[in-house]
Amino acid sequence: MSTSTPATDVVPPTRQWGAAAAAVALVTLVVAMVLGGGGATAGIPGLGEPGEVTKWGLPIAKVVLDGAGAVTIGMLGLAVVLPVRKGELQGDALRALRGASISALILALAAGAVHLLTLSDLVGRPLPDALAGDSFVSYTSTVEQGRAYAAMVVLALAIVPAARLTIGQGGAIALFCLGVATLVPLSLIGHSSSGDYHHSARVSLLVHLIGMAVWVGGLVALSWYAGRRGRDLPRVAAAFSAVALGCFVMVAASGVLNAWVRLDNLGEVFTSAYGLILFGKVLALVGLGWLGWQHRTRTLPLLEAGKPGAFRRLAVGEVVIMAVALGLAVALSRTEPPGPEIPEVRTVVRTLIGFPIPPEFGFGRIFTETYPDALFALGVLAGFLLYVGGIWRLHRRGDRWPIGRTVAWMAGLATVAFVGLSGMQTYGMVMLSVHMVQHMVLMMISPILLVLGGPVTLALRALKPARRGQLGPRELIVSAVNSPVARVLTHPLVALALFVSGAYTVYFTGLFESAMRSHTGHMLMSVHFLVVGYIFFEMLIGIDPLPKRPPFPARVVLLLLAMAFHAVFGLALMESSRLIAGDYYREIAVEIPWLPDPLDDQILAGQITWGFGEVPGLLVIGVLFVQWYRSDEREARRFDRREGSEEAERGAYNAYLAQLDERSRREK
Repeated sequence: MSTSTPATDVVPPTRQWGAAAAAVALVTLVVAMVLGGGGATAGIPGLGEPGEVTKWGLPIAKVVLDGAGAVTIGMLGLAVVLPVRKGELQGDALRALRGASISALILALAAGAVHLLTLSDLVGRPLPDALAGDSFVSYTSTVEQGRAYAAMVVLALAIVPAARLTIGQGGAIALFCLGVATLVPLSLIGHSSSGDYHHSARVSLLVHLIGMAVWVGGLVALSWYAGRRGRDLPRVAAAFSAVALGCFVMVAASGVLNAWVRLDNLGEVFTSAYGLILFGKVLALVGLGWLGWQHRTRTLPLLEAGKPGAFRRLAVGEVVIMAVALGLAVALSRTEPPGPEIPEVRTVVRTLIGFPIPPEFGFGRIFTETYPDALFALGVLAGFLLYVGGIWRLHRRGDRWPIGRTVAWMAGLATVAFVGLSGMQTYGMVMLSVHMVQHMVLMMISPILLVLGGPVTLALRALKPARRGQLGPRELIVSAVNSPVARVLTHPLVALALFVSGAYTVYFTGLFESAMRSHTGHMLMSVHFLVVGYIFFEMLIGIDPLPKRPPFPARVVLLLLAMAFHAVFGLALMESSRLIAGDYYREIAVEIPWLPDPLDDQILAGQITWGFGEVPGLLVIGVLFVQWYRSDEREARRFDRREGSEEAERGAYNAYLAQLDERSRREK
């Protein structure tokens, strides 16, 4: 049923405001590049200029690439959330997919143009000269930028036919994930791919790109849907408002982390061209946050009342400001970050560990030598905000959430943040003993606290069920909890095997040294410890729904087995004469003279492991017995209620028989 729009609510058609937004993005780009000096320069010192076509064509093509990528993701996301019938997309959802195929084609063409112009920019020659010989093949196959943009072209081209052939919601979800995957190559290049903490900068940039693309593209898609007078606009707009708030937090937090990595001090925000453009992006972000608040407080209620005009006007204005932010972002990528006039010498060890060589280890430096790791920082922030958001929803509904669960969850997040963002992470890269403390906390302290927080239970209580026949977040969680994968992973023997075998597999093979030589590998190793610990302790003492949990006596046995294997692992570390990751630690010791002897440090790591398991083990046993006692109490109460009910029924039946007997005697 269409919603009529008064004459005073007339909003320009999609083509008009879309063209205006594109023009605003290009004008902003040109102005920022002129004022900030972000013209193209030769990638290799001593080479010539690439020419005006490359100088201006490259950033313009990047604006088109970023805009087309956002629109593609937004239209695919809209197709996912619109109503379906028996799992098949209908009407506007199919039209959204067709629009996504067009924007994906533009994305592929823009990525191809950026691919070629970047080659010209790197070699410092006009495009025709840059393509001569085997330069193109070598650049595409061996240079990081060439591989990244070539991958974008392939991924975007894959979306074009798939978006026109897909008719099911499952296919639309897969296409949306593929659309997000097209952004991954962009995080591997640019200023984030070099310098100290570049791995963290890459993660923060990827989160920044995804958040911005979902936000911008989602709003464009929503504005397009509003222009079509979509009947589900109020519901979709309300859902997008929550998504946009999450994207706002993601973009702001990742931007702060990236600026932390790129800028030496806060003063450079106002004393460098890079900082001033960054400040412009901050102002645009603040403006977008204010407009988002206006949506939540003013236009969404009007939309529910059947008055979409105010929403559409504000959405179009928000798209234009997003276009400004997009132009500033591309200009920022073409502007050199501030740095010392004489670049610091990057030694072999500094390049290997990815950050400046830390001073000699001391307890106090755990709190001063912080590490801006984007994965841990953004993960902890997301866990905090989502949990608080769930509690707030329950509070608004008049329900309560146990304070003990909240304290446990927040304490778990705090332990993850401590080992991932403090000097524990810094010194964990150069000392096995410190790394082992990280391992023990992530595997045996953080998971216990997190599972006692009951995040899945909170989500199931806070989220509303989707409409009949629809698939919402709550339904996805229920499906995941009851999936075959969850049944296998939470099986007692599988959970125990994962928990026990991980340490032996990582440290007594070459996996540990490989992980230490790659920040990505090191982060994956840390995430592995946290996940397997969570699965094991969720099976033992968790309060969230699982397909099946073992009886309490079996849980105690499983815990004792895990503690025994853990103690054996610590003993093996202490007694081993083979140095774990010996080549790595000997290599970094050349430039870090204060490091302890690797074998002595390994023995200390074993002692830490040996003694670390007792306190968490006793804590879990205590929790198990408390849960066991409460379970018996609940069972006893259920038995008493059942027995009481049966006794009442027997008494009533006996009274009925007595009444019949009395009546028969009277009749005689």
